[in-house]
Amino acid sequence: MKLTISKQQLLKIINTVQKAVSSKTIMPILECIKIDAEANGTLAVTGNNLDLCIEYIDECNVQEGGSIAISSKIFGEIVRRLPDSDILITVNEENNVMTIKCGKSEFNIQGLSSYEYPAVPDITETYRFTIKQTVLKKMIRKTIFAVSQNEARKPILTGSLFEIETGVLSIVSTDGYRLAMCKEIVDSSLESKKFVLPGLTLREIFKVLEDDEEKTVSVIVSDRHAMFEFDRYRVITRLLEGEYINYKPVLTTPNSIVVVANTAELSESLERASLLINDDISAKAEKVPVRLNIVMDKIEITCMTGKGKVHDVVDVSVSGDDIEIGFNHKYLLEALRACEEEEVKMEFSNPRSSCFIRSNSNDDSYVFMILPVRLYN
Repeated sequence: MKLTISKQQLLKIINTVQKAVSSKTIMPILECIKIDAEANGTLAVTGNNLDLCIEYIDECNVQEGGSIAISSKIFGEIVRRLPDSDILITVNEENNVMTIKCGKSEFNIQGLSSYEYPAVPDITETYRFTIKQTVLKKMIRKTIFAVSQNEARKPILTGSLFEIETGVLSIVSTDGYRLAMCKEIVDSSLESKKFVLPGLTLREIFKVLEDDEEKTVSVIVSDRHAMFEFDRYRVITRLLEGEYINYKPVLTTPNSIVVVANTAELSESLERASLLINDDISAKAEKVPVRLNIVMDKIEITCMTGKGKVHDVVDVSVSGDDIEIGFNHKYLLEALRACEEEEVKMEFSNPRSSCFIRSNSNDDSYVFMILPVRLYN
């Protein structure tokens, strides 16, 4: 192999495919990226950890075709520190040694045979839709925080449900204690479809989605995989198997108490209360609730730990009876941080029932549900 490529072009490729490389594995080959160069000038670089695969295809000056698997970490660090100029890469395919030259710098690093590298999963398309990258990025941001981190409890909940009905895409995440759902119109001609994508994959996809309103991404689904197709690269992930929970009845729960609050003011108050919780190493943060006493168009926020007590007040608009209810402060904060509006609507029915956070504009584009914590006086 022999090729010439600019540092910025190569760095962009590496930064993209590295998101699919295992950092801790007993298989050294999975710590590598695979580089394939064709004599026609096509360069394909792949990262694959068996659960997630990213393949980037670009063009450069290829003088001699070939392939190699090279340590993603060391290769990436070398390229980042090279001068901002063209890079000459050659590979001795008899011993898999890669030589990297740029300016007056030269590196020789040992690689592995590309034949040992796992193949890119074969996708037999059964379903496809296209969505703006900015829209998908927003939907993932609004839901990813509620994905379960506990693989042993219910593995299916470590992913997010993608559900398309009547041309509307819903992304749903829940860990059993909270739920986040976001909806957007995609294409009215689409048939109904649902599948579950791993949360770890969605976090990586979020990082590569761009904020350009003109750019789109195609989502292709097969029986066992989903593929996100971008301009020059594609991200392939396995689907999680199993039946996702029936979340819809939960979201139709009637609530008699409605609170409209300023999102920033409420978030800042909760952050102040969390200072004592996070500083109290004698107790687990999730075991220390914040109390919300909602009365007379205000929320009194209180919290007591071994480090002290905090009391704060946020002015709100209240419709319905007074209520005192407790929550895990982290769950409330993460939901509020996912809101983009100046004001949010919070709905309650009693101290033992869930809190629902919705858009105050009643557009039904998102809803967050959080289970309360039992309070002991």
